[in-house]
Amino acid sequence: MIDLRYHVYSLAAVFFALAIGIVIGSSFVGKPADKQHMLRIAEGYERDMVALRTEMGKQQDNLRAARGDFDRGERMCAALIPVALKDKLLYHNVAIIQTGDYDELAADLRALLQSVGAHVTSVTKISPSFDFEDPALVSGALSAAGVDSKQEESDRAAILRVIAEAIVGAKHIEKLSPLEGKNVVNLSGDYTRWNRDIVIIGGSSSEDSRRAELVDVPLADRLVGLGANVVGCEPVSATLSYVPAWKRTAIATVDNADRSYGQVALICALAGETAHFGQKRTADRLIPQTLGGGE
Repeated sequence: MIDLRYHVYSLAAVFFALAIGIVIGSSFVGKPADKQHMLRIAEGYERDMVALRTEMGKQQDNLRAARGDFDRGERMCAALIPVALKDKLLYHNVAIIQTGDYDELAADLRALLQSVGAHVTSVTKISPSFDFEDPALVSGALSAAGVDSKQEESDRAAILRVIAEAIVGAKHIEKLSPLEGKNVVNLSGDYTRWNRDIVIIGGSSSEDSRRAELVDVPLADRLVGLGANVVGCEPVSATLSYVPAWKRTAIATVDNADRSYGQVALICALAGETAHFGQKRTADRLIPQTLGGGE
């Protein structure tokens, strides 16, 4: 992102150059009095530009100080979560499914959930390089897993069904390895456990991604249909938000899961509170109602 001060400096430079140009031009046609007047104007522009640069410098210093305060507050809140919400998710088996391309968030959320008592059984990453829009590729992966599409079910839907059934109910888990061999998924953890709670981590760094439509929506619908409590989350800085797509399903969402207050919302959502949490325009609340957030 281009800093605001560069816009201001550029604008001031344009005005200053215009003033100099006027002065130079008037030197050929104007009277001495006019020249002195234009020089005073140019000098005034220069003083204004210096003053503007000074003021912008002060604002940048204030912004850096505010960011430092925010970062320190964020770290303190993050450290307090395991204390304030101790055992909030005790005895919860939670599976993480990553559909977006923000890898660090998966590791961070796994540690977070374990710190409040959850047992994270597995982390499944839907491979970003697998093209779900390539019929031959999808059909080949399905064939390798030994899965037949059900009536009126597309091959893509069949793959997502197998993944959902394996994660929620440990059903046909032997079919996951062939899918991993075809680069559909990356597997980590114990797939013999049942999971009532599922965290989908989405959001894309590319504005052109169609992954939310192709994968997240049908996968979320399938997981909910199997009785799972599903929460979709993404970092606040996601270039392309998946929340608008997720809102068409019956799942809770968190659009700022890389922030401490978003992580608190995620924990409360896994504990049963359904809402669209966060700070983007698609959110309907910031603070979970179960924490006294009100309406």
